[in-house]
Amino acid sequence: MVVQALPGNVRFRAYQLGLQSDLLTRVNATRRVPWRFTPTVDPHWTFPDVDTGTLDPAIAPYRMALDVTGQAAGPLAADDAQILWSGLLMGGVTPTGGPAYSWAFQPSATSADPYDPVSGEWGDEVTGDQFAYIGGIIDQLQLTFPQDLGPIQIQADYRYAAVEYPHTRQDLSVDTNPAWLYGADTALYINDTAGSIGITRMVDTMHDASITIASNTDVKRFSNGSNSNFNVSGYGRGARTLESTFNFAKSTQDLQEFADWLNASPVERFVVLDTTSREFVTGSTPYQQKVKFAGYWFTRSENAVGSNTTAQLVCRHVFDPDLPSPIDVLVVNGMATRLAPPA
Repeated sequence: MVVQALPGNVRFRAYQLGLQSDLLTRVNATRRVPWRFTPTVDPHWTFPDVDTGTLDPAIAPYRMALDVTGQAAGPLAADDAQILWSGLLMGGVTPTGGPAYSWAFQPSATSADPYDPVSGEWGDEVTGDQFAYIGGIIDQLQLTFPQDLGPIQIQADYRYAAVEYPHTRQDLSVDTNPAWLYGADTALYINDTAGSIGITRMVDTMHDASITIASNTDVKRFSNGSNSNFNVSGYGRGARTLESTFNFAKSTQDLQEFADWLNASPVERFVVLDTTSREFVTGSTPYQQKVKFAGYWFTRSENAVGSNTTAQLVCRHVFDPDLPSPIDVLVVNGMATRLAPPA
């Protein structure tokens, strides 16, 4: 006699996405991503706060606006980078080239760019307990460039407009040989002017770093005479922030940055984090992710790496009209579309 394993194995969970053309119209997922997803679905059931003549709740609860959120976390592969930037910064980007494709994300500071909403599917192997999420965007993204020089780690905070349950997820496969974007392949450039951005490379200076971009999304709901309107009806772009943290050694180059931080007048810095892989999309074209922005040093804290002291500087970005975009991102990979399945 055999004894069956208990259902609901953690290792059978999967998160996969499909690109929508309408906010509340679900599509089937087309790409499984190599991240761990932790969702939260909250219909906000609430007991009325009223007098009932009892010590205990005596009235059935009511529902309120639905919140569907979740955090995706894991290493960043080059062929998944455009998923993050289109979900966070702007939709409607068409790549150029091929078979090595260039994705240029240059969101506007003076107008609201469109969204690329996605459908998400998540769950383990229990077919009666799988979810479909609808109208997804990324509200906040953190990239961590680790001290061990391994792959860039991501934390992407998703927000969805609606949920379907139960749902049967598509039978997809993850990319089994991804081209990771490594901290070891990341170069930092800091310059004094917009015209010189990306010229001066910081050598033997950066132990580790992180970038956190928050969209502060304005979630819209309308009373349209249907309980389906517990769902989100639309999104508005809020005040965007980018905060980057660098753990610096005490090199000659870094000493100048420390001095700029404590200068009597603010000193604008022009920053590039360029991750150029040692793997090639095709021919001599490598996988790449390049992030550019301008900002100012705000805080310093003391740190250490092994037996050496370090200083951690925090930069907050600013819109500089001499740059093409307040946050300028280039991704080069093998993806002709945002969410194509692995080749």
